[in-house]
Amino acid sequence: MKFGNRINLHTHTMRCKHASGQPEDYCREALKQGISVLGFSDHAPFPDGRLGGSRMFFHELTDYAADVDAVRDFDPGLTVLKGLEVDYYDSVGRAFYEDAYLGVCGCDYMVAGTHLLEPYRQELDLWHDENVFGDAEVRIYIEAHLMAIRTGMFDFFAHPDAFARCTPYWTDEIRAVCADFVDAAIAYDMPLEINAYGMRKPPMNMPEGKRAQYPWRPFWELVAEKGGKVVVSSDAHRPVDVWNNTDDTLKLAQELGLQVVNQELAASIIARRSAKKK
Repeated sequence: MKFGNRINLHTHTMRCKHASGQPEDYCREALKQGISVLGFSDHAPFPDGRLGGSRMFFHELTDYAADVDAVRDFDPGLTVLKGLEVDYYDSVGRAFYEDAYLGVCGCDYMVAGTHLLEPYRQELDLWHDENVFGDAEVRIYIEAHLMAIRTGMFDFFAHPDAFARCTPYWTDEIRAVCADFVDAAIAYDMPLEINAYGMRKPPMNMPEGKRAQYPWRPFWELVAEKGGKVVVSSDAHRPVDVWNNTDDTLKLAQELGLQVVNQELAASIIARRSAKKK
């Protein structure tokens, strides 16, 4: 199964409280920007309300599912997929993720994305601009990444190098723990996402000078060295950004000789969805 070159599987809506636009707004813009497959992957909510400031409430999950289902047939030239971007917590239990997100929500796919750790510690808050991560902090984040990968539940890993926004130096220790993570991703055949949203955010002042919050080139050089697969995504939080900067992520992938598998991943998700409906 082949689609057009522009496939974006990472799209948010106003339900996440830090994005704007309804699914139909993103579909309309996707057609304008030449996208052939658009995957919605808003932040997955929890019954206890954790992370509630950056995602829908749990009772909204069925409404979100209905919103996306309503645009499945928006246009014959656009394939719409329903997913969620999920923070994995071992304490919640695998059954919850499968029952709530794949079952009740009826997701076609799930994206792993580590945002805040459990238990919450301010000094390990990735999104706190004053925090500075060294080897120890990055290791804790990568351990959370590994826990998610080893469940085998997820189709790709969102912004795995987002820790770069707090990390001034690429050290031998950071390289070593990231190598373990990339090895695990390869073993589980999980593509890693080069995320364009980090390029749209204000650049960080680092010892090397100003650079994008993420993607962080040394991380992707390591992925290329090991032969890992990648997905490129916009991580759109506004309809106008449904493809914005994704060409830049493609350029990075091409410069490093990375294997981009958007086409193959979309086809796999659609085939799985079709088999489930039979």
